[in-house]
Amino acid sequence: SQALPPSKQLEKRPTLRGKHVLVVDADEGVRNNAHALLERYGCIVETAHDGGEAIFMVRNMLGEDGYDAILADIRLPDMTGHEFMLKLKELLEHVPLILLADYGYDPGHNLVKCSQSGLPKNWVLCKPFRLDQLLETVERVIGASPSRVQQTT
Repeated sequence: SQALPPSKQLEKRPTLRGKHVLVVDADEGVRNNAHALLERYGCIVETAHDGGEAIFMVRNMLGEDGYDAILADIRLPDMTGHEFMLKLKELLEHVPLILLADYGYDPGHNLVKCSQSGLPKNWVLCKPFRLDQLLETVERVIGASPSRVQQTT
């Protein structure tokens, strides 16, 4: 094996290894970047381009372990981040949602609405996000989650 300089070595993040993450964003670049970054740390990453596709994927995972974290843009092509969160709440007992927002842009006040609906304020990432911000936020959400996301009864 080759010795790598410290800047090229991956920081160990055992909390992320084997965790299921769903990234929902209309921007292919955001989906691809988040996928590549999280996969480097051992996450099992799936992507969706809109809320409807993501809800379908979440429903299909209900009989299995589910997603440990779901990252979604506040402005999906077919619904707002708040609408997406409410749909997830219909399916899941614990919603491990991280909202992605363009820096300083939230004309529909989705972040405020989601906060009022129970989303912790530190579960929001501004785009473009840095790797350390992404990893820390995903770890925070995973750490707050019951062992795995359970369907509501």
